[in-house]
Amino acid sequence: MNIFQIVCAIISVFLNCILTFLIMKKSPPKLGVYKYLMVYIALFEGFYSIWDLITEPIVHSYKAAFVVLRDFNGSLFDREISFILICVYCGLFGFSLAIFGVHFIYRYGAINKPFMDKFLPGNRVYLLFLIPLWYFSWWAMLETIETHFDIPINDASYICVYYQPAGSDGQPHPDPNIFFAIGCMWYMVGSSMFCVFYFGIRCYSQIRNSIAQTANASLTVKNLQSQLFNALVAQTVIPVVLMYIPIGILFFFPMVIWELPFTTSFVGYTIALYPAIDPLPNMIIIRFYRRAIIDFFLWIFGKKHAAHSFNSINLVEVAPILLVDRDSESNV
Repeated sequence: MNIFQIVCAIISVFLNCILTFLIMKKSPPKLGVYKYLMVYIALFEGFYSIWDLITEPIVHSYKAAFVVLRDFNGSLFDREISFILICVYCGLFGFSLAIFGVHFIYRYGAINKPFMDKFLPGNRVYLLFLIPLWYFSWWAMLETIETHFDIPINDASYICVYYQPAGSDGQPHPDPNIFFAIGCMWYMVGSSMFCVFYFGIRCYSQIRNSIAQTANASLTVKNLQSQLFNALVAQTVIPVVLMYIPIGILFFFPMVIWELPFTTSFVGYTIALYPAIDPLPNMIIIRFYRRAIIDFFLWIFGKKHAAHSFNSINLVEVAPILLVDRDSESNV
């Protein structure tokens, strides 16, 4: 088992459990539906890491094909169960892409009440929680299209994407079934990226306007608005660097029969790393959670008692990501 995957899984489960606790215990009452969305994401990322650890996926790219495989030699799971593990693992990747988009859609709705009232009024906002489940199911079902090649691998279960298998003339020919399946996956990747960048840019503009309109406001309010911007940047960079770019490389280069030797390790590492560091922006930037963590360590070392308890923090001082969601409490 890859030591890197083990370390990332342990860190991910640990941090996401802490973040879930902080969200449930240290969030202000006015956080609204966003509280449940944050818990939803944190629990998923912890589960994703555990599944990655159980599956032990190996991603390999060669010329016009890439394969996701699992070596079941010496494993508790046989070939059939190993194949199911791989399919679910790939489906969870689709789930994670949808979560990015859902997160940014809600973030924009939280700071733009007309958008929220028009598209996600009342309990309809909870439909956002179902979108990742649809992407999970869709992505996993597509894997059955990609595994019909009879490639003998004695001790491994695998999903093989062979874009252009050799025909009777010995020349590569595009496989329409594979291109259809990958086209659907590109759609899921593209729709997720669109939501992240489109709603992210709109959030950025909204925040900038808010800062401009608070020229006469206190320094605290301005700083809090800046915190929201910093959180937004961090939560955009992480999926772009660790998810979108790697999967784009994995999908595109075999499509044009261009082999990249580093793809095998690069993609597997970034996907394992993503849930381990994704909780950090919320834990570090959101003041409620940051103070709770600092107070805990100060208490551990006997420096002070928890001076900044939840009830002692004024809602005006809450991180802006919470302030902008003040209208969502009616949706809970």
